[in-house]
Amino acid sequence: MASRRGKGDKPQMIHCEYCGEDYSSTYKHCPFCDEVEQQDYDDQGDYEEAAPRPRGGKRLVTNTRGGGYGGSPSPLRIVGIVISLALIIAAAIIVISIIMPLVSKGHAQPGSSVPPESSAPVTQESETPGPEDSAPPAEQSPETTIPAGQTATGFTLDQKEFSFSDRYPDPITVHVTFTPAGSAGTVTWSSSDSSIVSVDANGVVSHGTTRGSATITASMPGAEDQTILVYNQVTSGTSSGGGSASAGGSTATGTLSLNKTDFTFSALSNPSVQMKVNGTSSTPTWSIGNTAVATISADGVVKPVGSGSTTITCTVDGQTLTCIVRCSF
Repeated sequence: MASRRGKGDKPQMIHCEYCGEDYSSTYKHCPFCDEVEQQDYDDQGDYEEAAPRPRGGKRLVTNTRGGGYGGSPSPLRIVGIVISLALIIAAAIIVISIIMPLVSKGHAQPGSSVPPESSAPVTQESETPGPEDSAPPAEQSPETTIPAGQTATGFTLDQKEFSFSDRYPDPITVHVTFTPAGSAGTVTWSSSDSSIVSVDANGVVSHGTTRGSATITASMPGAEDQTILVYNQVTSGTSSGGGSASAGGSTATGTLSLNKTDFTFSALSNPSVQMKVNGTSSTPTWSIGNTAVATISADGVVKPVGSGSTTITCTVDGQTLTCIVRCSF
């Protein structure tokens, strides 16, 4: 048995007689073999005392209590090392495949611009137009060529529809307003039937020798044509298609006429007007051009509706008679 140190003694080294190791006196027993006597059995099963172990035998194998002197790593430690390596590799892959492209893009964005090769064709097209850009439009023709002295782009007329009658036989001048204001232009006048109404180069319209209606057209290069519907109801010196006419609106025997050829409503409250056909006992058919201005019943009663002018048409015995209705309120 190894000797023990006193309470106040300093630690001493003790030599274990069982395993041959030296240990500090601070241990109660040998930390290498716990001072257990080594025993063995012979071939016959009898007990015999084992020889002492060689000096340093157990310390050379391992010393886990004193921090260890080496040995193979445990399986748990191997697994931990493998997992750590896997995490490091995964982190490196994330940095290379995701973070690096974002960082590179962020550095390139402030200085980025449209590549020269993509902007060069656009600049070339805008600075050096081809022959097709300088050619005049294909739709332009000599008919739409604007005269040198014309500055107007459009025009309007002060008349859209009017009539001549025995009461109003005087010529009417149509006035032109050019647009834009203060511009100038030349208007050309024409009549669809000069035997009914005619027009001169200044826009003066006169009735002809034949009763009926005709269209006056005003034209200017580069602008839309304007038209006027004109009725000629003058009986003096005109022909209505049968018999001779006399002054005062009376007709010879065998001709038809209306009791009114042109009249005006000055207010919406004006009494209605009864239309009649002279020279026949047949029942006429009545119609009116614009019911927003006036209306006419099947028996020829005319009533005002709104401001403007329109035409009453009467069909009887194969003839057509007309009358102008004006509402000036």
